Amino acid sequence: MTDEPSFATVRPRRLLEWREEDGRCVLLRPRLGSSRLARWVAGLGGDPYYRIRLDEVGTLIWKACDGQTALADIVARMRKRFGDQVEPADRRLAQFVRKMVKGRMITVDHPEETGDRRQETGGAGGLRRL
Repeated sequence: MTDEPSFATVRPRRLLEWREEDGRCVLLRPRLGSSRLARWVAGLGGDPYYRIRLDEVGTLIWKACDGQTALADIVARMRKRFGDQVEPADRRLAQFVRKMVKGRMITVDHPEETGDRRQETGGAGGLRRL
């Protein structure tokens, strides 16, 4: 076995609030952090969030980042809905997940080799070869 988690076990989980507008996800990233004080201070100057609008593919992926759905299942959903338009779907998903992890918008969970506990990966470790 390798130290790298596989598409079958890695489960991405959202860290940001989000909304759906016109069928697409809009991520709400706090301008000054996620504490109540930071949101209040940011709100004094207007909108306390940066808004990140996702395309159709990003929306499908984001909705699936529930901490329960494995990357392999997300790839299957991408292929079913978008067909050849998203190929190579596995590479495209890995790139999306790496960027989201790096931006602290999602984290990835994967079962440890020695038990049922979940391990969180805050960095892009484990997704380098996906």
